[in-house]
Amino acid sequence: MSDDERRFVTLETKIAYQEKAIADLNDVVVEQGRVFEKLVRRVTRLEQQLEQLLGQFDVPAEKPPHY
Repeated sequence: MSDDERRFVTLETKIAYQEKAIADLNDVVVEQGRVFEKLVRRVTRLEQQLEQLLGQFDVPAEKPPHY
């Protein structure tokens, strides 16, 4: 195998490893996106529940003067 062929094989090998790493990282990013969206929906639902609960009480909208 010539020096050029060896260099070419080395470059192909490195590219293959980089493509695998990128694919693995993409899978992680996609999963994190799913988790993030799930958490956003959960927080939104909790905010709505809190507003409903606070609506049941006569809670002043302003802070007391001593704050």
